[in-house]
Amino acid sequence: MKKIGSLRFENLLDVSVQHAEQVRLIRNHPEIRKYMYTDHVISPNEHQCWIEKLKEDKTLEVFVVFKADQLIGLVSVNKISYQHRTADWAFYIDPKELGGGVGVQIEYALLEYVFEDMGLQKLNCEVLSINPKVVKLHQKFGFQNEGFRRANIVKGKERVGVHLLGITATEWKLEKPKFKKIIKRYAD
Repeated sequence: MKKIGSLRFENLLDVSVQHAEQVRLIRNHPEIRKYMYTDHVISPNEHQCWIEKLKEDKTLEVFVVFKADQLIGLVSVNKISYQHRTADWAFYIDPKELGGGVGVQIEYALLEYVFEDMGLQKLNCEVLSINPKVVKLHQKFGFQNEGFRRANIVKGKERVGVHLLGITATEWKLEKPKFKKIIKRYAD
């Protein structure tokens, strides 16, 4: 992925052991876990097994996000289908780094990567109903509502729904010009 504004992206398989461990620690933060499908605390062994599986999985690319030299999050492109030219995506950011446009820069970089570099034609995502800020962020970028799975997963003792969102390469091309100006501000 390209450097965008103050952010740079490195493949998780290429980062140091220390950085891989930082990814696990961020993922285990309670403010991150509460918005994930799987919300248990991930052990070092489970995390390492996941990284090992990444080496063989051609349907998944995972990038570590750095702001300056500080690791601040992770972005994944998953369920990649070159036959249908589609994928899903997800991301998380260290809660200390929220605000200041980090989410905007990540989303822009990801859309550029998926549609320009990978040549895909459709990108999908799923967002828990308890995370309306991220739903709004995706919609701002042109993602369309494609459905809602009511009471789809268990979080704690309650069932929550899942928003299904998607954007096509054509839709992104229409939205991209307004974000170019915004992204330019982060590069200055």
